[in-house]
Amino acid sequence: MLALLLVAGAGAGEFTARQLIRSRIARLAPALGDSLTARTAGGPALWALAHRRIPRLDLSTEDARLGPLPQVTVRARLDDVRLGAATSVAGTHAEVTVPVRSLGAAVRAAAGSVPVGQVRSDPVAGTVEVTLGQGGLGRLTLRPVIADGRVSLTVSSLTVLGRAVPPSSLGSAGGLGGAGGLGAADGRPYPLGLRAGSVQVLPEGLRVVLDGGPGTLSGRDGGWTAAPGPAAAP
Repeated sequence: MLALLLVAGAGAGEFTARQLIRSRIARLAPALGDSLTARTAGGPALWALAHRRIPRLDLSTEDARLGPLPQVTVRARLDDVRLGAATSVAGTHAEVTVPVRSLGAAVRAAAGSVPVGQVRSDPVAGTVEVTLGQGGLGRLTLRPVIADGRVSLTVSSLTVLGRAVPPSSLGSAGGLGGAGGLGAADGRPYPLGLRAGSVQVLPEGLRVVLDGGPGTLSGRDGGWTAAPGPAAAP
């Protein structure tokens, strides 16, 4: 009986430790969403919490926000997490899946008063295809690109009734027109100091791979401060 009580107590302590770690990361990185789960690798969470150091922390969430893109799936790894007055991280890596429904939500939010119909991905062409207007008379082609570590959907072409139209004609539609494209004006930083390194169009949406260097999480809004680089040699 005593052995069972000890095992149960240890299990409860481990669960509580995992929840405390998860709560801290969720508070410091709210963009990761409410479905966030956290798991320590290489040892018990209770031991890691007692020593205020986590060699590796694996995060998973189904409802993160990546810039203007809602409800994305994130699988992330944080290396050498140090818990203190601020939470420092030696490095981060994440693989993100942006489903077609999230692309559609972002496009509709950016389109303003322009009616948006079907939104689908085209892996062969590497684009996102959008029907516009009543009855789908317009067709908008968006191409994902990476600029300064951020993913944007730039306007590749626009046709109405089969005729090419300058994309700038959508300039008043909440940011879909022009060279900047969807998401270029969104100033919210990606969580955990992550920067996009590659983006791929898949049947189910977009796959984005992101990495981040060392830095510190602090503040109620999950502010990220990158660690200073090595000083240049004189």
